[in-house]
Amino acid sequence: MTVAAWRRTAYAAGLALPLFLAPGWTTASPPPSPADLETVVVRGIVPEDPARVPGSIDIVESTRLRRMAPVTAKEVLRLLPGVAVVEEDALGLKLNVSVRGLTPRRSGRTLLLEDGMPIQPAPYADPSAHYYPPLDRVERIELRRGSAQIPYGPQSVGGVLNFVSHPVRLEPHRLARLGAGERGYQSVHLAAGSGDGRSGWDAALTHKSTDGIRANHDSRIDEGVLRARLELAGDQMLDLKLAHYVEDTRLTEGGLDQARYSRDPFATPFASDRFKLDRTAVQGIHRWQLTDSALLSTQAYATSLYRSSYRQADTSTDEMVANPATGCLGAARTDYEGFAPACGNKMRPRRFRFHGVETRLDASGAVAGGQLQASAGLRVHVEDTDRRRYNGLTADARETSAGTRLRDHNRIGTHAYAAFLQGGWSRGRLTVTPSVRVEHVETRNEALQANFMPVSLVARSEDTTVLPGLGVNWSVDPDVVLFFGQHRGFAPPRPDRDFNPNAPFNAVRPERSLETEAGVRARLPGRGSVQAVLYDLKLDDLIVEGPLVGGRSGSFVNAGRAVHRGLELSGEWRRGGVGFAAAYSWLYEATLRSDVDLGASGVRGKRVPYAPVHQFDIAMDVGLGRDLFLEVGVNFLDEQFATADNVRAGSADGMSGLIPARRLWRATLRHEPAGSALRLHVSAQNLFDSKYVASRVDGLFAGMPRLITAGVEYRF
Repeated sequence: MTVAAWRRTAYAAGLALPLFLAPGWTTASPPPSPADLETVVVRGIVPEDPARVPGSIDIVESTRLRRMAPVTAKEVLRLLPGVAVVEEDALGLKLNVSVRGLTPRRSGRTLLLEDGMPIQPAPYADPSAHYYPPLDRVERIELRRGSAQIPYGPQSVGGVLNFVSHPVRLEPHRLARLGAGERGYQSVHLAAGSGDGRSGWDAALTHKSTDGIRANHDSRIDEGVLRARLELAGDQMLDLKLAHYVEDTRLTEGGLDQARYSRDPFATPFASDRFKLDRTAVQGIHRWQLTDSALLSTQAYATSLYRSSYRQADTSTDEMVANPATGCLGAARTDYEGFAPACGNKMRPRRFRFHGVETRLDASGAVAGGQLQASAGLRVHVEDTDRRRYNGLTADARETSAGTRLRDHNRIGTHAYAAFLQGGWSRGRLTVTPSVRVEHVETRNEALQANFMPVSLVARSEDTTVLPGLGVNWSVDPDVVLFFGQHRGFAPPRPDRDFNPNAPFNAVRPERSLETEAGVRARLPGRGSVQAVLYDLKLDDLIVEGPLVGGRSGSFVNAGRAVHRGLELSGEWRRGGVGFAAAYSWLYEATLRSDVDLGASGVRGKRVPYAPVHQFDIAMDVGLGRDLFLEVGVNFLDEQFATADNVRAGSADGMSGLIPARRLWRATLRHEPAGSALRLHVSAQNLFDSKYVASRVDGLFAGMPRLITAGVEYRF
């Protein structure tokens, strides 16, 4: 089907959908209230009634966020079963999230959303995480997996992670939140707004900075957000948001070789490395209550993001990086760090722009003697990416420095059209939820410069994928629900970043998966809940960056098959003044099922890198007296292999070998006077200052040392 035909079809279906589904529906039982539907569409992606969700769901609520007073999102995401986070920087700005053993690199196999809007730089062409909303304005974090994630895309392999903002308050309010701590940590969050009870607005300013984990590793972010909620005539509501975010980080992606790590794990020989990011995003959501049982919502969004990184650290022997004329005597990994001040660097300025429109209808009614709650939606999404790579003669060279040369230049355009239909039919204790999503993706990749040579090469790809899913829920009693689900997953083909001008184009197929879940959710006596899930995830046409064993390149390949199987347990329980929360994951299989060429043969039967067998998080919250509360927690992450050859001995360059298990304790002491607008807390992450290896990507990285912070909040 041509682009024009897809556009006409999407437009016509979008107009016809509410007209087709809304009339003629009768309500057999009380329909979901507008507030409940708002929770699904605007504030979150998880319905209030988990009995109807066809898959596993995990939520970190606002009360849990307040109790632990996290510094970054990485501490919060560790609370979720099956989620492992590979650390990289002190503020967690580069999220490396692994869900059920999938690759953690920049969260490339997890769909990241903010209030239902994509936040990765290019969700289809480059889903590398470089941003998440500051937690000061996040009310809760949701993770949806299994067949429950079919309505969301494009990434539907690992899961959907949604950061949900605090709702706009409809009365005057002001908030000041200040924090400070070790390693130069500073945090300021100011918010104010007003409203008349029907409509409202608010504005927020956030600043965070730290000296970082390593030497010469300081980070700073600043964000301003303006939001409004407008009540319109005719049961309509409009939510608007404008956000601008700036990051300036002396971030290096170069780790240490074994010898230097042994001498000082927090050293940084790449003092000239830097990362800058500038992001502007707008979002508008219009909601129209068509009938008592039908809600039509339309979301429009747009993001412009510019990021530039300057790196001395690299294993390449590219011209002008290993340059004897400047005193750089070689680029061998174990020598390069010593010669870094005399060597050149590689600059990677990239601009990403995307925009989209998505319409969705949620409706309920009586069908075939049961109750049907259906959702249907359409989306048009467009991306435009400009990628450049420069090589400079000196460590601190920039794009305009004398002698700097353009190495590669790509322009990548993506048009994506998606549609989904999901219907949950309930009768008695049984709920059956079939669903389907169709993704059509067209990509144009134009190379203007390749390996210092001007070129004019264009690669085009087009793919249509149908993703079915089926969920079955059985309510054993009002407090216990059994669920089963199976769905097809999809990860879009990644366009090459670098081209060989003397070789044909590389065609990469989408990564596909088949995931099966079976589990139980139950409410416990008092205030508590528990969930247990068994899953089986089969992956085909794995998309990897260059050779699977060590090293990376600017091209992508399909590299065989893998199987991930595991068990997840999670729950919370509170009685009186004491509360417990726990999450445990057993990834008993994460195995490559085929060999890979490109220097990675012989990996069949090996364990997938960065896929720990066991992990858990346990926390206890207790009242120590009037208005004083203490939460203590521990997080455990099992050992991991850094490469697919499963080598256990550490290499001299630090890039392969075992990553040992680690256990991190934390504690937060809170003073929350009843009836007061003032709150105080003192928090410690890595309470006992454990020394551990966080990663071996591009060398050895040390984990975050003990970090003690204090904060004050005042509402007025």
